[in-house]
Amino acid sequence: MAFFAALPAIVWALAIWIFPEWLTTISLPVPEAVFAALGLVFLVAAFFRQWYWFYWCAWIGGSYATIQLGLQQPLAQKEVSLLYEALPVWLSISALLLAFVNKPLLLSGKGILTVMVVGGLPLALLLPQVAGIVVLLSPADILTLPDWQQGSFPMGLLLWTIAMAGIWATYLLYKTASSFAWSQWAAWLAMMIFLLVVQHEYASTWAALAAATGLLLALADQMVKLAYIDELTGLPQRRALISQLQHLRKRSAVCMLDVDYFKKFNDRYGHEVGDQVLRLLGSILKNHGGFKAYRYGGEEFTLVFAHNNEDKLKNALESVRREIANYPLKLREPSRPKNKSKGKEERGKKDEAKTVKVTISLGATLKEPDDTPDSILKRADENLYSAKEAGRNRVVLK
Repeated sequence: MAFFAALPAIVWALAIWIFPEWLTTISLPVPEAVFAALGLVFLVAAFFRQWYWFYWCAWIGGSYATIQLGLQQPLAQKEVSLLYEALPVWLSISALLLAFVNKPLLLSGKGILTVMVVGGLPLALLLPQVAGIVVLLSPADILTLPDWQQGSFPMGLLLWTIAMAGIWATYLLYKTASSFAWSQWAAWLAMMIFLLVVQHEYASTWAALAAATGLLLALADQMVKLAYIDELTGLPQRRALISQLQHLRKRSAVCMLDVDYFKKFNDRYGHEVGDQVLRLLGSILKNHGGFKAYRYGGEEFTLVFAHNNEDKLKNALESVRREIANYPLKLREPSRPKNKSKGKEERGKKDEAKTVKVTISLGATLKEPDDTPDSILKRADENLYSAKEAGRNRVVLK
């Protein structure tokens, strides 16, 4: 699902390839359309305090402003050529740095300075001296064979774009990256595609709009996750559960579970270890088939089954209970040396990390014809307490 943030750039690339004539038939308000789109991303990101989106708004805005000023200024042909040869280098290096280098908090002196640099630095490419130096770094020249240099199409730039896009996308797929990470890749790709069709009117505006739209889609995805996904466990939270319970099938079942003696566990080992336990449960429940898991709140979780076969339910719940009870949870060191070399020395001297066992109690119930979300959760919760009263680390289904 995260890849959908890259769709605007993909659509833009396909449109250029299949229907290049549409660029000249659809006029756009320039540059108002781009800055309106970036302004929308800016306002939404500010409202939800997603500050890292600002860096990419500055990156798109600065690159687009440089292109527009280059078109409007009475530059000589040589200066224009230098600008468009330097832009691929700037776009590639700056995009990689923004995507993979840790950035300062925006609401700090360093953060504000970084935004100003990201947005303002590409304007230096309008100076022939600066552009001439940047051009020397261009990898596209290396990829262009002598025969291709005679043609009008920038084949080296195309090869460089394909190679970098492929490597970057492969990394994102391997890391199961977020929609924001994909929108960064898409923003870079959209601007690079513009350089391949720079002769078309409005090409830079369409490219910047595609980049801004990708950021907006990633921002929308982030908002949905903040509203419905629990950050600690990665599971859907109570709001998503209530929505699911309102559309339960006739043959369904619901289970409530929580960690046995979780408060004592927290008091003894600390809240960091408590969070470690909850992350463990989230990971096991997410990867276990046969049900949809939700974090209800605190140490309580809810499982929703799309059937009411009691034998299958008992087997699935017992399987979860055993897997968690048999898992040797290694307690992390509460304080680690900040110095890496010192930490490496101490690591070999310390005994093996202490392990503890965690158990859960589970209470499940089948859906009845007149059930509401509250009634079925209440009945499952009553069965959960029955499991605890019966000695914990067990399943009660009735």
